[in-house]
Amino acid sequence: MTWFTALLAAVSLGLGLLHLVRLATARRDGRPAVGEASHAAMGFGMAAMFSPLGDPLPAAAWIAVFGLSAAWFAASVLRTGLETDDAGHHVVCGVAMLFMLGIGLQTEASGAGAHAHHGGGAAGPGAWASVVAIGLAGYFAWHVMRCGDRFAAAHRAHTAVLATAGGPAEQEPHPAHTAHTAGCAAHAPAVEGTRLAVLRTPQAAAVAHLVMASAMAVMLLTMI
Repeated sequence: MTWFTALLAAVSLGLGLLHLVRLATARRDGRPAVGEASHAAMGFGMAAMFSPLGDPLPAAAWIAVFGLSAAWFAASVLRTGLETDDAGHHVVCGVAMLFMLGIGLQTEASGAGAHAHHGGGAAGPGAWASVVAIGLAGYFAWHVMRCGDRFAAAHRAHTAVLATAGGPAEQEPHPAHTAHTAGCAAHAPAVEGTRLAVLRTPQAAAVAHLVMASAMAVMLLTMI
């Protein structure tokens, strides 16, 4: 399965880079930069976990990143509620990454102990961890469908704007007409004529989040 994990690592790395591009243009497009930064960190963290070459950063660095992300968005939920910039989803993402990091550290420690004392293999996660992994995987599977709906909504809004404006099919909607949908279909107006314009659209965000949620579900299910 090395080829499969390498493919998932490459996809996750690509998602991290895509969100870096979106992060660089977030202020110009009127999108929340902290959300793009969180998704970029998640993409790179997943790439490190999937990589058959190993994680280039210590686990403590990732724990700090995702712990801070989860705490930031949890505070946002407490201040303004679940719907603001999909803060609740970011909390779940941070918790899921911390969970997987914890399981990885536990597995490594169990493996080291088994080899040192019994010469056996690493112990897998306990029953409680499997239940948590299934629950989180179910959440991300639901989020995949959610992102599919948001992609369809963003596409319909884009088509309606073009029909109203009477412009060519390739023209991007003006920011004033871009439909607002939280999370996967967040504001992402494109600048006409730029090569990276497509990466800044709500449709691109929906697809990226759909793929990321799918990869998260797969990663969690492999821990059962």
